[in-house]
Amino acid sequence: MRKKMISLIVTIGLVTTLSTPIFADPLSDKLNNQKSQLEEQKSAYKKAQSVVDNIEISIEKMDADIEKIFADVHKTEVKIGETQQEIEKTKKSIQVAEANIKEEEDLFNKRMRSMYMNGVDSYLEVLLDSEGVEDLISRVENIKKIVEYDNKIIGELTVKKSKIEDQKVALDAEKDKLVVLKTDNESKIDKLKAKKAEQNVLVIEATKQEQLYSSKIGDAEAIVNSTMKQIQTIRNNAPKYTPSRGSSSLSSSSVVAYASNFLGTPYVWGAAGPQYFDCSGFMQYVYAHFGVDISRTTYTQINDGTYVARENLQAGDLIFFGSESDPHHVGMYVGNNSYIHAPRTGDVIKISALTRSDYLTARRVK
Repeated sequence: MRKKMISLIVTIGLVTTLSTPIFADPLSDKLNNQKSQLEEQKSAYKKAQSVVDNIEISIEKMDADIEKIFADVHKTEVKIGETQQEIEKTKKSIQVAEANIKEEEDLFNKRMRSMYMNGVDSYLEVLLDSEGVEDLISRVENIKKIVEYDNKIIGELTVKKSKIEDQKVALDAEKDKLVVLKTDNESKIDKLKAKKAEQNVLVIEATKQEQLYSSKIGDAEAIVNSTMKQIQTIRNNAPKYTPSRGSSSLSSSSVVAYASNFLGTPYVWGAAGPQYFDCSGFMQYVYAHFGVDISRTTYTQINDGTYVARENLQAGDLIFFGSESDPHHVGMYVGNNSYIHAPRTGDVIKISALTRSDYLTARRVK
């Protein structure tokens, strides 16, 4: 009996030993296949995300270029307006000068006519009609003063008229240059708009590719959702939004809470709120609410405040993207490796994960 039991145990052990590889290999293969598919999905998602990020960055750069051109166009229009005002002032000055000259000439002609009607043909005849030496000397002095006065007035007015006319010619020439510059700038804007239209087609396609994988792997989306929950908590504890300017106390939580009130606001070039914003206009508007004055453009805001290393970022810090020679985008760090920003044309103010490759630097303004 004992021998039978031992034999049975040995037999079961052999069967188990022999059967284990039979079941282990298919399970291992299935797990490896799943891992491989997951890695492929991750890789495909990253590629799609990279395509979208690169196109988004390109559009942001073009938005920045358009903003610069718009600024140049605005400056040109201001100059054209100022020049036009100067031209109008010059025209009026010329009219006044011409009227003064005509008035003096009329006065001079009246004196000559009066002399002729009284039988006097010239200043010489006036002198010859003098009665005695004293009368002659008196007439000479008077005639001399009249002649000097006439010559002085007419001479001054003529010089003034000449200078004003020269000024008008110069202003007209300057105006022509400014109009040419404005036309050139508008031509550049048209070209940039055409390029943006081409890129928007690519954005749509890249976004489609991203959506194919976003339901399976959405690390960036998960970060944003987590950040939104945190911001909602901050908003609940922060003072309610009011349209007042420069009246609220500044803290990391309050500035983030205030900025979040504008989520969904459309991006528009050169807009500084509150119905529309560009990236730098949004930052300026938010900080102005707390009485903090920062400059208007990305290219100048990058010099505002003090430098902050990426590992030391705090909510409320301005973060910049691009290169040292071309910082083309700015947003506000809100914590949890995320930032709020006005992204680009066709988009709205939103929170994004801080995963893009063109991070440049950060500044802290207080």
